[in-house]
Amino acid sequence: MEIETIRTGPLSNRGITVCRGCHGGELVSILDLDVQPLANELLSSATSPESLYPLHLRMCARCGLGQVGEFVPPDRIFSNYPYLSSVSSSWVAHARSFAATMTKQLKLGASDLVVDVASNDGYLLRGFLDLGVPVLGVEPAQNIASIAQETGIETLPVFLGVETARQIVESRTQPRLVTANNVLAHVPDLNDFVGGLSVLCGSHTVITVENPSFLNLLLGTQFDTIYHEHFSYLSVIAVSALVARHDLELVRVEELPTHGGSYRYWIVRRGNGSDDGTVEAAIAREVAGGLLSNQLWVDFEMRSRATISSFRERLSEMTTNGSRIAAYGAAAKGNTLLNAAGVTNQEIELVADGSIEKQGKFLPGSRIAVVAPNELARYGPSDVLVLPWNLASEISVIMSELVPDARCWKAVPAMTLLGAL
Repeated sequence: MEIETIRTGPLSNRGITVCRGCHGGELVSILDLDVQPLANELLSSATSPESLYPLHLRMCARCGLGQVGEFVPPDRIFSNYPYLSSVSSSWVAHARSFAATMTKQLKLGASDLVVDVASNDGYLLRGFLDLGVPVLGVEPAQNIASIAQETGIETLPVFLGVETARQIVESRTQPRLVTANNVLAHVPDLNDFVGGLSVLCGSHTVITVENPSFLNLLLGTQFDTIYHEHFSYLSVIAVSALVARHDLELVRVEELPTHGGSYRYWIVRRGNGSDDGTVEAAIAREVAGGLLSNQLWVDFEMRSRATISSFRERLSEMTTNGSRIAAYGAAAKGNTLLNAAGVTNQEIELVADGSIEKQGKFLPGSRIAVVAPNELARYGPSDVLVLPWNLASEISVIMSELVPDARCWKAVPAMTLLGAL
């Protein structure tokens, strides 16, 4: 097999010497994970060549934004994307509940428009459409946009930016609601993206943005959430400052349990709302939690390296003792963990995943085969490593049906037995 280590320079200085958000030059090193392949770029064969790129988390000490450098253009990562949101039943339920709540709260109807940015396979917009609210998806992954279109969700296969937003407003109308779930972190040019949100935002528009909390990532040793397509790691401090630069205002922050602890940011046109107290309180929690503290950064690095080391040792011990180990969930976060620990397909032979976009391929770096869930039962593992630990409860139920005699583990923040299956 051929693995090429990329030694050319980054595409820009964002995330390396200049903050992607505030453009300041006060970036501090938090955790260097050396070089890794693109976490979602699955391989067509176990011997396919692949490239490795630096994966180094830094943080802006001025605005509180975590970030990594840019080494490949966004269309390389997102134009053909393997992740389908609707595969997760808990995530679909989360989206359905949100659609019902927002339709009622904003009194949405047939004359309104909901735009979902990074709409994936239409999982969120389906809930609004079923309630009689017109929808439009914006999804740059051509393969997934096609899936959404086939299910009746109108979807534009483009990236959001200022120009795309202008075209939407000119050809349709100013949306009443704009949603952007787990996408803001995936944007290399934050200011063009938020500028696009600003163009979409009329005087009566509400924008909601969901993303994992950077403070929770640091406190929870969630280093596996770091990978190349996650260009940014968001804090309330950073988001508040970022949207303000585009004539927008952060007026509410909700805490969510998703993805190991997330925030839902409510954003409106400046002057059309005010902090309901949750923004100030969330910023106070981040400061009190040490987000801007060097001590927290140092502690996070030490805990992350200890987790990687202990996982490596435990895996070696299990294989030496004859354990037959498989994994579940070909998630990007799992690839960061596996590659940081130097895991190969000699130790974990296969990983099961419900996404047909991933089945039949191989994980980058480790080159572990991705199979359909029913193949797991045929393999008969003694142990199953749950890679998307944020869905551990949901996956444990699946494992109890597929491989009832297997032990189920998660490795982050520490190797933990999930309970008798």
